[in-house]
Amino acid sequence: MNTLLSNKEKITVDEIISYKNFISNPFLIDGKVLAVVKDDDVMFYAVNPALMKTLFKVNSKEYKNINETNQTHTNKHSFLEVFNEWLYQKSVKWTTNHLEEVKRRAHKDLIPFFRDDYVEDITSQDILDFIRRVESRSNYDITHRLYRDIHAVMRYAISIGVITHNVAEPLRGALIPNTVVNQKTITKKELPELLTKITLAEFREGKIMFCAFQLLTLTFLRAQELMGAKWSEINFEEKVWVVPAERMKMRRPHTVHLTIQILAVLENIKANFFHPTFVFYDKKYDAHIKNERLINNLYKMGYKGKMTAHGFRALASTILNEQGFNSDVIEKQLAHIDSNSVRRAYNRAEYIEDRNKMMQWWSDFIVEQCPTFIESKQIKLDL
Repeated sequence: MNTLLSNKEKITVDEIISYKNFISNPFLIDGKVLAVVKDDDVMFYAVNPALMKTLFKVNSKEYKNINETNQTHTNKHSFLEVFNEWLYQKSVKWTTNHLEEVKRRAHKDLIPFFRDDYVEDITSQDILDFIRRVESRSNYDITHRLYRDIHAVMRYAISIGVITHNVAEPLRGALIPNTVVNQKTITKKELPELLTKITLAEFREGKIMFCAFQLLTLTFLRAQELMGAKWSEINFEEKVWVVPAERMKMRRPHTVHLTIQILAVLENIKANFFHPTFVFYDKKYDAHIKNERLINNLYKMGYKGKMTAHGFRALASTILNEQGFNSDVIEKQLAHIDSNSVRRAYNRAEYIEDRNKMMQWWSDFIVEQCPTFIESKQIKLDL
């Protein structure tokens, strides 16, 4: 520690360095008071701004201005902070899979771009620059998803009083349109061939994967909802399977009527592949079998670009509508939510009896298309 005199002020310095050394290594000032000398004379003192008030008698007005500037930055909200708050709020109603999907794309693109920004300082131009960067990869679906994410974050920031208007809103028309491609599915005429191929296939996962395809075909469930099934959700006595809200895409509990054929498949799994928790258990990972295995196996059977796991739902919807079943009953069994909010508010019917009859008709129809697709064992069921 060295003490030097400068005019009337007594200054205690941490280090004396040459002017040349200071110019070459300005970071040396960090946390220190430096006396910068040249030809044995003190040229100036280099002081850490945080120590200015203590070391120099800065007049109160000047210090107040400096402090207010620092306080202004302190009171601002970082994008990452607001994003995490928004994500936490949404996690209550989103499924785990959807939450992880939003996290993945945010950590890949959104957060790296806006990490160091305050929400109050983000402009429409900043968001447009971000959009154009993602669009340069020609992935317009992801661009639209990311735009919806940042729009929602900004809307949340308004709701908590951080900003007063949504700077993402004016950019709706600036995005390159994204052409939505429907999930690939086969036709009714091609269904028997697909069911036969599934029946004869030798899956790497074993016969349990065949059972998964049976239930995928019979239940209308989404792939992740099916493969994450737990025995605690299934009531054999009441012949009903209730998928809890936290496992459903729309965060609402969903009921699946257990037809004769569905019960036969479940009894087969229980007898030959039983695990205390999961219906589709993967011993290697001590968890349920990943839903991606369904699409991977479809590809191996030659259906890449022709059929997807979601395609089973689409095909069922098409055939049932052609058969004249009530569209509301079909949509309810598919766990779809009416896009018309007013109609949705008034139509709260569950159509349980109609859904049960429709599900049994569908199971019987599948057996007609390929009698070997479901084992011959039948379970008596009172409809």
